[in-house]
Amino acid sequence: MNTQSIDDQLELLRLKELFMSDIDIRSKMAMLICKDEEESSYGDFCQLTHCTPDIARMFAQQLVIDVLLTPEEIAVERERLERMKL
Repeated sequence: MNTQSIDDQLELLRLKELFMSDIDIRSKMAMLICKDEEESSYGDFCQLTHCTPDIARMFAQQLVIDVLLTPEEIAVERERLERMKL
């Protein structure tokens, strides 16, 4: 995995963490990703989450089961990705 793909995975992990942080945020993200997916722009989703359209597309392609992570799972995955960057 190259540095860019690791950075992309870390950014996806940040979105997963945001998604799991609060039910209101989760609802907004879910509604926006569905709305923006139809328009193919992801503008509103990117504005809410401060991500790029490419990352929004990657997030939209994730299965729900892959997005639902515990704080412990997020920490382990972040540590694994950070070690890969070294």
